Amino acid sequence: MKKKTFFTTQFMFLLFFNGAVLLLSVMLWKEKLEVQKEMALSEHYMILSSVMRDMQAEGGDGYDAAKLMEPYTRYRKDKRRALFLYRGEQLLYSDVDDREIFDMEKTAAAEEGMRRIRTDGLFLYVEGKFPQPWDDYILVYRYDLRQMYENWRKLKNTLFLGGSGCSLLLSLCLLTLLNRLFAPLQQIAATSRSIASGDLQGRLPEKGKDEVAAMAGSFNEMASTIQRQIAALQEAAEEKQRLVDNFAHELRTPLTAIYGYGEYLQKAAVTEEDKVACAGYIMSECRRLSNLSRQLLELAALRGEDIAWEQVPVERLMETVEYTVRAKAEKRGITMTFQAELDVLKGNPELLESLLINLIDNGIKACESGGCVQVKAYRDGEKAVLSVSDNGRGIPPEELGRVREAFYRVDKARSRKEGGAGLGLSLCEQIADIHQAVMELDSIPQKGTTVRIVFPFEAG
Repeated sequence: MKKKTFFTTQFMFLLFFNGAVLLLSVMLWKEKLEVQKEMALSEHYMILSSVMRDMQAEGGDGYDAAKLMEPYTRYRKDKRRALFLYRGEQLLYSDVDDREIFDMEKTAAAEEGMRRIRTDGLFLYVEGKFPQPWDDYILVYRYDLRQMYENWRKLKNTLFLGGSGCSLLLSLCLLTLLNRLFAPLQQIAATSRSIASGDLQGRLPEKGKDEVAAMAGSFNEMASTIQRQIAALQEAAEEKQRLVDNFAHELRTPLTAIYGYGEYLQKAAVTEEDKVACAGYIMSECRRLSNLSRQLLELAALRGEDIAWEQVPVERLMETVEYTVRAKAEKRGITMTFQAELDVLKGNPELLESLLINLIDNGIKACESGGCVQVKAYRDGEKAVLSVSDNGRGIPPEELGRVREAFYRVDKARSRKEGGAGLGLSLCEQIADIHQAVMELDSIPQKGTTVRIVFPFEAG
């Protein structure tokens, strides 16, 4: 692109520049030739008039041509002018030696007293008849244009030579300018190839405030957007792969236990007490599978569900949730408190109920006997907040970033023993996203955890 632009621009410049020089040279030559023609006509008229007066003064019919023309021959010392005097077809006088050439050049004027000017090669001729009674005499004035042509040719060559130097200088300037203009495009091409090859860190320098800088800024913004999107896609792919791996692992553990106890009942001689124990283990693992499938279905349903929004009474919501989790809390010796400072909350009642149940269930699992789980609904400025706090074992700081991942557990052995599938917080975050809310986690190991769901809209 740069070479094409350079050679095209250079060709056009040379074409117009040399054309202009040639046109100027031709115009100068024509102007000089016209001036010389005027001078030749003037000198021819002056000489013809003077010779005619001399002929009139001498009288008679026979004239000494050399005597008549001698004064004008001495006057012309530059040897560029020549005079020829004819009488009819006879050459009476010539002040040059190459008569054979110029004998052929004589031409009679068209009418008496008329003059004709013409050029032949590099010679300018002015031909004119004498008036009566000397109308058979013809005076031919010749001017040698070779010196003038040589001067014009030198001037033309000088102009072309100067033009060539200017062209070379301007070509260097054009090449420098094109290098500066095309440098950003070359950087864009190189950075684009780098990004296409997988290096997403490449960026263009943003210098100045011109169009190139604006284009570089737009390119960098586009590259950053592509990098973010690819990173998001890679993260989503990794998350899906982890989900599949974890799901396969979660299925393998209960299925292995169920198969093992079933095989034991089938092949071994067991007592009734052992049968009851084996059946209890099998039922426990089946509950884990049921819980796992239920939560997976809820997650799948949330991704494509168009929920119905309504004003949900907060006290009624908390009563429903308390009734659902009370038995489990009492069985583990956990105290629960509910505090509603809001009247209503905009959202879907079933999803909000599932949200609180999962968060409270996590709090109950995290507490030892005698622990406490607090549920609050309050207003924070222009926002509504649901919070669930416990005084359980807490979450280590290095684990806080991963607890929202599907199937992730901080204490894997304990979670499986308590029937957890590791989907609770992932499901809660999905419900919060549907409500355009943000889920915040604060936890201190051995002191407890607080989960806040901050809704962006004001409580009703």
